[in-house]
Amino acid sequence: MKGVMKLVMAGVVASTLGACSSMTTIAERDTYAQPKWYANCAQAGTEGWFWWEKEYAYACGAGESIYQQAAEEQMYAIAMNNFAKRINGTVNSETTLEFKNESKETNTFISYKVKDTPITQHIEEDRATYVYAGKQYTFVKLRMPKDVFDALVAETKTQRVN
Repeated sequence: MKGVMKLVMAGVVASTLGACSSMTTIAERDTYAQPKWYANCAQAGTEGWFWWEKEYAYACGAGESIYQQAAEEQMYAIAMNNFAKRINGTVNSETTLEFKNESKETNTFISYKVKDTPITQHIEEDRATYVYAGKQYTFVKLRMPKDVFDALVAETKTQRVN
């Protein structure tokens, strides 16, 4: 019976160590930072070589929360919203200037309206996560084939005309 118990304990220890080895350590930073690809997020680009080149549309997003899942949900929601704005967004912008006794007052109002937009295909391109000041910071760059993006834009334009 002792031999069976030792074997079971050895199995438990081995599985625990195995589980730990499959974990990823999230870097804890002393300063806030953004990945270079996020800071300079291109809206479109080409990937591949020679005849295997393919055009893509990109959208980036970032999330910040003390909870990792909340930061990830923010990150994806913002990136998807950036796609949706470009596919199906409208902008309402108004600036008014008023002059009273040689003093000027300026008011600017900008509103983005994005209707429900089908995002039919996207792939996660790059992703980064780190902890700073007790919060999770996550960044993502999504890519969509340019022909799919252009088809969604054309479909949206057709719906607006009808």
